[in-house]
Amino acid sequence: MPTVAILAPYQQIAAEIRHEIVSGHLPVGGKLPSEHVLAAEHQVARATIQSALRVLRTEGLIASRKGAGNYVTSLAAADASRCPARIELDHAQVGWLSRLPLPPQGLDPVLHCELDHPHPGPHAGLAQNANGTGWWVQWSLTASEINPFRACDEEDCPLYHGHPGRHHQP
Repeated sequence: MPTVAILAPYQQIAAEIRHEIVSGHLPVGGKLPSEHVLAAEHQVARATIQSALRVLRTEGLIASRKGAGNYVTSLAAADASRCPARIELDHAQVGWLSRLPLPPQGLDPVLHCELDHPHPGPHAGLAQNANGTGWWVQWSLTASEINPFRACDEEDCPLYHGHPGRHHQP
């Protein structure tokens, strides 16, 4: 049974800013709006904005300059042909997935998009458990959904029809 989760506000804001960076609306070297402006824009506390910016700093997309603000540092460290979008699974999703048989390395709660960049539609990350059954996580800027599957090919894929990018064959 698939599980759906709404992203925490700081994750939604981080995803929106990440999208602005990846789409070129916030260019490398560009300054982000101040924390106060972002908090007012998103109608959240400044601490929520600080959490979102911390995620983007950890990803290497922005850097903070003391007294000067936050600036875009790079588009992504990954291959430029791959979508740089990523997601951190919430506690409910990690709990549900942890009940599945897992490979020896365990569960990584941070997934990277598996589709070519750029692409329309939701982002997607793939993981596989020990008995050959895999699962996809699809996400947008506001929600994520985990979908188990047995096979993924051109005819039987949990993503939108005609998506760019590779397919996984368990």
